[in-house]
Amino acid sequence: MTYSKSSITIIQRVTKSDDAPYGASVIKSLPIDKPVFVVFGGELTNDLRGANSYAKRLQILLYENNIPDVGVYSVAYQFGSRNPGAERAALFRTARRRIENSDSPIARDKNAKILDNMQQNEPTPQYIKQLFDILVRPRIVDNAGKPFDMATAVKNMSRMKIYAHCHGAAVAWQLANYMYDEMQKLGFDEQNIKKIQSAVLVIQHSPIAPLVNQRFFTISFASAEDSMMAHHNNYMSDWMGENSGDVVPAFFDSKYGNLFIAGRLKERAFKEHDYIGLLPFDEEIWPLTDDGKIIFTAERNAIVRAAEDAKRSVTTHSVRDLTNGNGVDFDTLKHSGDMLYKMMINDLHRQIPKPGRQK
Repeated sequence: MTYSKSSITIIQRVTKSDDAPYGASVIKSLPIDKPVFVVFGGELTNDLRGANSYAKRLQILLYENNIPDVGVYSVAYQFGSRNPGAERAALFRTARRRIENSDSPIARDKNAKILDNMQQNEPTPQYIKQLFDILVRPRIVDNAGKPFDMATAVKNMSRMKIYAHCHGAAVAWQLANYMYDEMQKLGFDEQNIKKIQSAVLVIQHSPIAPLVNQRFFTISFASAEDSMMAHHNNYMSDWMGENSGDVVPAFFDSKYGNLFIAGRLKERAFKEHDYIGLLPFDEEIWPLTDDGKIIFTAERNAIVRAAEDAKRSVTTHSVRDLTNGNGVDFDTLKHSGDMLYKMMINDLHRQIPKPGRQK
């Protein structure tokens, strides 16, 4: 059986013309001396139209906030013989997170064979290598392959911000880990690798990827009723899903993935995984709950301020500074997160029988 390797195509939002009738142009490289926002969409982003849809929405948000001078780019995936679901499952296992397995031995065997085939033919996805070569390598080494000095590498990386949705979070997670390995090969020491990688800000919505042990500086936004996230995570998301009616807008700090979450974001619950809600006119089609308005406002704040940081070649490492304001009270969200965590721990303790007792 022939194995087809994965790849990516990157588009840039441009002025509409005969050559770019939809306002999108395929590119081979990104400028390293200008501010850019790159979108990693969900696994269904497998053509230029899908990639352009993400980029257009982000560009509109920036334009509405008087930021027209940040380049907006988006990625289309060609997975080839790879299975993105199996790819994500492998990431969760690597991060020592529990995922649900099929009750069917036949299905489990089939999934195991798919994963084994992927790992044999493409141990590191080719599309992740391409993203590194296009987005990262030119920012950390010169044309001769010599590493830049620390200040230059950090400044170059801080000009690039990433927005990820769904599988896009798995893309960012893999890119960060591949970047770490490649930087070691290039001779960067551990301390400098950490400084350079932390200059990359990733803002992700409904991420299907491990939330902790991030190498990039990452902030996540999600709904407790998002079933697509829940089946990949462990106790925390199980509890969130089962108790979504009691989940007020809350923030869980870096120990839990810098996660903003509410019980329900949309009035029509089956759209809980969707990132639609970023733009004000989204509410005309998919109305947000009052809690959803808080979460999406915090997300918009983060995107706009990240773009402003990109223009200044810096990264703000304060989640509060990135998200607070415009109706978002970060301190209240943080307090709610602390209280919800205590509730989860108390429930967990009640479920575990004491020594010598039957549950």
